[in-house]
Amino acid sequence: MKPQTILIVFVVLMILTLGVVSSIPYVPHWQHWEANLQGPTHPSRADRAELLVDYLGLSESQIVEAANRLSADGNYAMAADLLESADAKFPTSESVKRAKRIAYLKLMEKNQNTDPFKFIIYSGKIGEQTPQINGPR
Repeated sequence: MKPQTILIVFVVLMILTLGVVSSIPYVPHWQHWEANLQGPTHPSRADRAELLVDYLGLSESQIVEAANRLSADGNYAMAADLLESADAKFPTSESVKRAKRIAYLKLMEKNQNTDPFKFIIYSGKIGEQTPQINGPR
């Protein structure tokens, strides 16, 4: 294919693309749907806790057991998310706090050398002190 032909095809595609994009109306509060079908309304942690306990009928021990199985399989982020949701229904539960602490400690361990920001966020979730790094003196 000649370079002139490629240039003409590119210009035609650009004109068509600009025509389509400029015809879409701007709506300031319009939110796009994401690939995972999460859209403008996102369920809160309290909504998820209500789903787990009130609608699915899961007990505190069943939720903790599921989180422990997730952690054993290496799905620490899913376990932590499950336990964060359960925390809304069982705020004083020691077993939920213990399982949540283990999940976040594993996430901290996983990210300690690769992502310091995640390490700090995870440590803050369980109230763990992060060591201060002092420069050479």
